[in-house]
Amino acid sequence: MVDSDGTLVFVEVKTRANEDFSPSESAVTEAKKTRMLRATRYFLAANEIEDRPYRFDVVTIVLGEKGPARISHYENAFVP
Repeated sequence: MVDSDGTLVFVEVKTRANEDFSPSESAVTEAKKTRMLRATRYFLAANEIEDRPYRFDVVTIVLGEKGPARISHYENAFVP
């Protein structure tokens, strides 16, 4: 995605039925961050994108048993 200021945004989305065992943010492990960074570098190189700002966001969705889903957006969730 591209933010309004032109920053490329790479987003990891995690959906959980509930958070009984752990918060959904914990699913974005160091290994996942490493894979996202590797994929980002490939994308930037393959599309010949240089000197453009980018960031990593995380969106979590917790469905819950009743009511609407809870959606949280963590902008600039981690910096490689």
